[in-house]
Amino acid sequence: MMPALPAGCTIALLGAERTGKTELARALAARLRGRGVTVADGTPLGAAVSHELLTGDRSPYAGALAAQRRFAYTLLMGLDLPWPAELGPASSQRRERTDALLRAALAGAQLPFAVIHGRGSERLANACNAIGAGDCGSGPELAPWSCDKCSDPACEHRLFTALLGRRREAGTVA
Repeated sequence: MMPALPAGCTIALLGAERTGKTELARALAARLRGRGVTVADGTPLGAAVSHELLTGDRSPYAGALAAQRRFAYTLLMGLDLPWPAELGPASSQRRERTDALLRAALAGAQLPFAVIHGRGSERLANACNAIGAGDCGSGPELAPWSCDKCSDPACEHRLFTALLGRRREAGTVA
């Protein structure tokens, strides 16, 4: 059973290029249809980050962050989906820079957000859990919840920092 999300609330999805944001937005909107919940595939904050990347101008951030505060939930797509080699390293670096700017803006403004990882139904399950909606009324195709998919940015940072530390100790990372 799904707990009631606030009536009329909007769930904002943010993410760099090719992180599955639009696919997740569609799937989440379909699962939450009829519950008075809106899913926003992008926000003014995403536009502000794109503007900064193109021009170096950070002036849109104040308004974008004010708008971001109005969303009930902010979900940031993780960078776990593979990057197509044919798009080249410059595109991959732009994706990583976009992700870093989104995280920095959200954290700097002390806006709560959850990082969503996984593919397909696993990603949908992680998003539903992050918004407190359980499995969003899903069927058995969703992956069971586990701690390594908690969608908490601080937890994610600790996980990857520990992983890198172990790799350094083993001599597998420069």
